[in-house]
Amino acid sequence: MPKFPNPSGYAGRKSNQHLSGQSRFATAAESADGTATDLVISPATLSSAGDLLIPDATTVIKGKARFATPTEAAAGIATDIFVNPAALAALVLAGSVNWSETVSGIGQLATQAETNTGTDDNTAITPLKLKTNLTTPPAIGGSTPAAGSFTTLTASSTVTFTGGVLNLGTDNAANALNIGLGTVARAIHVGDSAAAHVITIGSTTGAASITELVGTGNYSLDGAATSTYAWGASTTTGTFTFGGTAQTGTITLGSSSGTNIVAIGAGTGATTVNIAGGATSAKAVNIATGAVANVVIIGSVTGAASLALKAGTGNFSLDGAATTGYSIAPSVTSGTIVIGGTAGTGAMTFGSSSGTQIVNLGTGEGAATVNVATGATSAKAVNIGTGAVANVLILGSTTGAASMALKVGTGHFVLTTAATSNITIGAAQTTGTTTIGGTAQTGTITLGSSSGTNILALGVGEGATTVNIATGATNAKAVNIGTGAIANVLTLGSVTGVSSISLLVGTGNFSLDGNAASVYALGASTTTGTVTIGGTAQTGTMTLGSSSGTNIVAIGAGEGATTVNIAGGATAAKAVNIATGAVANVTTIGTATGAAGINLIGGSALVKVSSSHFQIATTGKGLQMKGGVVTDMCGTGVLTAGTQTIANTNIATGDLILISRIGAAASTTLGVLSYTISNGASFTVTSLILGTPGSTQTGDVSTYSYMIVRPV
Repeated sequence: MPKFPNPSGYAGRKSNQHLSGQSRFATAAESADGTATDLVISPATLSSAGDLLIPDATTVIKGKARFATPTEAAAGIATDIFVNPAALAALVLAGSVNWSETVSGIGQLATQAETNTGTDDNTAITPLKLKTNLTTPPAIGGSTPAAGSFTTLTASSTVTFTGGVLNLGTDNAANALNIGLGTVARAIHVGDSAAAHVITIGSTTGAASITELVGTGNYSLDGAATSTYAWGASTTTGTFTFGGTAQTGTITLGSSSGTNIVAIGAGTGATTVNIAGGATSAKAVNIATGAVANVVIIGSVTGAASLALKAGTGNFSLDGAATTGYSIAPSVTSGTIVIGGTAGTGAMTFGSSSGTQIVNLGTGEGAATVNVATGATSAKAVNIGTGAVANVLILGSTTGAASMALKVGTGHFVLTTAATSNITIGAAQTTGTTTIGGTAQTGTITLGSSSGTNILALGVGEGATTVNIATGATNAKAVNIGTGAIANVLTLGSVTGVSSISLLVGTGNFSLDGNAASVYALGASTTTGTVTIGGTAQTGTMTLGSSSGTNIVAIGAGEGATTVNIAGGATAAKAVNIATGAVANVTTIGTATGAAGINLIGGSALVKVSSSHFQIATTGKGLQMKGGVVTDMCGTGVLTAGTQTIANTNIATGDLILISRIGAAASTTLGVLSYTISNGASFTVTSLILGTPGSTQTGDVSTYSYMIVRPV
C-alpha cells in the first residue's frame, strides 16, 4: 500500500527549526529577506541571496569587491575596487616619461642591427654591441670627401681610387714615371676591370716611338669578342714587317674559329700580291685546305681578265668532295669547248664515279642533236646503264607528239628485269588503247606467274571500269580463280554504298565448300538489312548444321534484342522438330537470369512431357497454375451446409481432384471432404459424416482448396 493515506498530498504539520514535518523551498525574495525560519533554500536561491546579503566592500566595511581595470587604476578615483599587479605595472609605466638627452625616464637598449645602422637617437648602446660593431667597421668616407695631401703614401695591401681622376706625371717636369720596376716578377694591370676603359699610350707627334719588349715569355694582344684592331691605319709609305728574315716558326693570320674575313691586297689600288714567289726552294702553297665547306674564288669574268693554271711534267688534278659540283664554262654562248684531242687514243671518261650522279648531255632548252656512236664505218657497241646496279633509264617523254621507236631486225626483243623490278605500261593513258597480243594469238599470254608473293591488279583505278573476263559467247570458257592448293584469300565486291554481287548458275549446281576447319560468315556486318537463304517457293530441303561431329548451331545468339521466328507462317501447318534424334539429347530452352521467361502455348491439342518426369529443379521455385474461372484446374471454395457445386467446363470423368481444407470458419462440426464429377459441367464437394456413408455434415461451412489432375 502507499506510504501516505493520500498519495497526492500530505496534510501533516509543518517543519521548523525544532520540528520535522512538511516544508517548501523559499523564493529568491524570501531568501534575500532572511527572516523566515520554516523555509528551505535551494542552490539557485542561495546564490542570489548571498549576493544580496553580503554588502559591497568599502574603506571601512568588509564585503564584496572586484579588481579595477587598467583605465580605472590609472584614473585613481574609485574607493571600492582593488588594483591587481598587472594594472599596477601599467599604472607605473603610464605615469613615467621616456628618457631623452635632458630628461630622465624610461629607456630602451639598442639592438645589434640598430647599433650597426647608427641612425636611432633614442636607444642606448651596450659595450658588447659597440665592440661587435667596431670589429667589422663600415667604409670610411662619404659622398663628398675633403681633399688630402700625403708626402708618402704606403699601403701594405690594395689601394683603390674611385669617383675621381687619378693623375700620374701630368706636370711639365721631366721626371720618370716608374711602374713595376722592382726586381721581383709581378703582374701589372692597367684598366683590366670589366669596364669600358680607354687607354692611350704614346702619340703620333714627331719622332715619338714605342718599344714593347718581351723576353722568353709570350706576347699577347687581346680584346673582347667584338673588338676591332687597327695596325698602321694612317701609314702611307711606311713598311710593315711581321716576322724575322730567318723566321722558322709559324706566322698565322686569321686562325679564328668564328666566321671572319682575312683581306690581303683588297684595296682599290694597283696591288701585286706575291705568295711563295721565291725561286730558290720549292714551296707548298695551301689555300683553303681545311676539311670544311670552303668557298674559293680565283679571278673574275670582267673585261679581258684571264686565268692560267699551268702544270709541268707533273699531273693536273681537279678534285673535290663526294658531293662537289663542277661547272665548266656555264656562261659561254658562242665559244667552243674542247675536251681531248682529235687523235687521242687514251680513254675519255665522263661519270665514272662509284657514287650516285647525273651525267647530262644536251639537256639544255635549245634544239640540240645528240649523236652517240652514229658513225657508219665501224660497228659500235653502245652500252647504256649495263652496270650490275640499280640503274634508272628514261628514254623519250610524253609531251606533245613525242614518239619512240624501238626496232630490232631478225634478232629478238627482250624486256627483262630483276626480281623486284616494277614494269609500268601506259600509266598516263586516258583515251588511248593498250593492246597486248594479236587478235589471232594462239600462244599463252601470261600475267602474274611469279612464284613469289605479288599483287595482280586489273581495273583497280578510281574510274568507272568494266572488267571483262572470258565474256565471249561463242565457245565455253573455263575460268579458274584462286584454285591453287594453298591458303588463297579471295575477296569479291565491297560493303560500300549500293555495291552488289550476283552469283548466277544455270541448270548446273552451285557449291560453296571449304575444308574441315573453314568458317563461313553470311552478312556478318549487316545491321538493318535482310539476310535470306532459300527462295519463297523453295520445295527442297534446307539444312543447317547436319554435321556428324560435335558442333554448335547458333541462331539469334548475338547480344542485341532479337526475335527468332521458327515456322511462324500461319498459312500451312508446320511440324517443328527440336532434338528429336534417338540419342540422349539435352535440350535447354530459356535462362534463369533476371526476368527471363518461357511461354509454351498450345491450341486444342495438349502440351506433353513424354518419356521423362517433369521436375522443378531450382530451390525456392514451385508449380504455379491459373485459377479463379470455370476453365481453370485449381481454385478455392466455401461449403454451405456441408456442400458446394463448382462450375468447370474443363472437368471430365476420370479426373482426380485433390482437396485440402483451408480453415474451419464458423463450422460447428467438420466432416470428410469428397467429390463427384459432372462431365464437362461441374464437380460437387461434400462434407460427409465419418462412419455414416452418404450422409452430409450440414454443420461444416469450412473453406478448402482444390487442384484437378487428369491421368494420361
